[in-house]
Amino acid sequence: MVSNATTLETLDIAISNIEGPISNVEWGKLCNLQDLYLTQNKLNGDISRVVEGLSNCSNTTLEFLGLAGNRLTGQFPYSLGHLKNLRILSISFNQISGTIPTSIEQLSRLEILDLGQSQLKGALPESIFNLTELTQLFLATNDWEGNLSQNDFARLHQLKFLAISCGERFSVNLSSEWIPPFSLTYIEIRKCAFGTKLPTWLKTQKQLHTNILSNGSVSDSIPPWLWTMCSQLQFLELSDNEIGGNLPRLVNFPSSQIWTADFYSSYSDGVVVDLSSNSFHGGIPPSLCSPPSLFWLRLSRNNLFGELPKSLSNCKSLLTLDIGENKISGTIPEWFGESLLSLQKLSMTENMIGGHIPPTLCQLFGLQILDLSHNNLTGSIPSCLGNLRGNKDMTYTFTLDLIDLSFNNLHGEIPNEITGLSSLGTLNLSWNQLSGRIPEDLGSMQQLETLDLSSNHLSGSIPLSMTSITTLSYLNLSYNNLGGPIPSKNQFGTFTNPSSFECNPELCGKPLITDCSPPRKRDLKKIEEEDDDDERLWF
Repeated sequence: MVSNATTLETLDIAISNIEGPISNVEWGKLCNLQDLYLTQNKLNGDISRVVEGLSNCSNTTLEFLGLAGNRLTGQFPYSLGHLKNLRILSISFNQISGTIPTSIEQLSRLEILDLGQSQLKGALPESIFNLTELTQLFLATNDWEGNLSQNDFARLHQLKFLAISCGERFSVNLSSEWIPPFSLTYIEIRKCAFGTKLPTWLKTQKQLHTNILSNGSVSDSIPPWLWTMCSQLQFLELSDNEIGGNLPRLVNFPSSQIWTADFYSSYSDGVVVDLSSNSFHGGIPPSLCSPPSLFWLRLSRNNLFGELPKSLSNCKSLLTLDIGENKISGTIPEWFGESLLSLQKLSMTENMIGGHIPPTLCQLFGLQILDLSHNNLTGSIPSCLGNLRGNKDMTYTFTLDLIDLSFNNLHGEIPNEITGLSSLGTLNLSWNQLSGRIPEDLGSMQQLETLDLSSNHLSGSIPLSMTSITTLSYLNLSYNNLGGPIPSKNQFGTFTNPSSFECNPELCGKPLITDCSPPRKRDLKKIEEEDDDDERLWF
């Protein structure tokens, strides 16, 4: 039992898949504890039990309290202020509620305060901004109230990391001409109104490597000084603004850099660029992968047009490429499957891309998300897509295991080889010109949760093997030429909405009103008599 280890100074069981109530430990006995690492587990219970237990020690030695990424609830007790030696307090990504006690002002040695991604509410105590030793302050995604101004940050000279987000009852007002007292390396400001222009005080942040200014209502084009700053940036996100203009032809990103942002960062080497949900137009600049350190590129929901530049083949480290909801034309380049071998997510949805799906895509063995929907693709589905089995061994947190080829002009049969994707979660082939039968071995896709084959020309019966897919929660086979009885076993018993099967003339059985039972003898005799009458009438 941990409670009996009264001389314990460090307890590190982070990222260990531990679950259960945190109250199982008698925290008041661990008065020699200096470092407590419990981040990223499945612990539940009231956080006050931990804080009150540890604060009851007459001479508390605790310096690091890491509980981020669990399922903790409850509120901070006033006794939080008794942990006077605390240097790091990290509780983000929990369900902790209530307000921050004013006793936090007693934590004068605090260097990292990570309260993001929880359910905290109320006004931020002014005393937080008197903690002059703070180097990292994460307050994003809570339910704060009140208003912050640049004066609140006046004493935070040591600050390097800042993450904050606004809401209906909480705002942050920073003058564009403000000269901050700190030099940040990480800034994250979401849903806060900047005005039409990006704040010029960003120019003073000479050590910045992460710049996230999302949902800020910026509508002007990006000033040249920000593109110049890209030579020092490793993470640039300006998503969900209204920024217009062309992307510059020359963007210099750093070749490689290693950095961390406590629990917030899951990236190490490489550059992240997210300019999605803006009004950029023109072509994709050919210099984005020079040097080839880019590993996340998101340009979706803009007005970009033209063909994909061959220079993208230099992105040897690219894990995510999302150019969906633009006006990109041309075809899917053959070199995708030859150069972008690290790719795990490829989204090109809602563009004007035509031509065939190149078989070279099948060489992307790590691919977990393939979204080519809402384009002008023709030809057949490459049977080699069934070779993308490497995805069952990948565990990247941003992947969902999806293949979406819907709303194109694909024809031919669904290749049986695709049933080899045993870990696939979503398969959407709807609104194409596919014909033939549903593959008999579809039941081998045991992880399938969503299957949409609607609005094609599929024929034959529904394979009985599909009843063994117990994970299936959404099914749509409507608007085809399927026939025979609808299976009723296992998961099929839950599909009670007729819209999943409608407009298949020969399909019968629940939930459709068409009965599959054979005609009774009386009905057969009536049919025979009607046939005789028809013959006499013809004669």
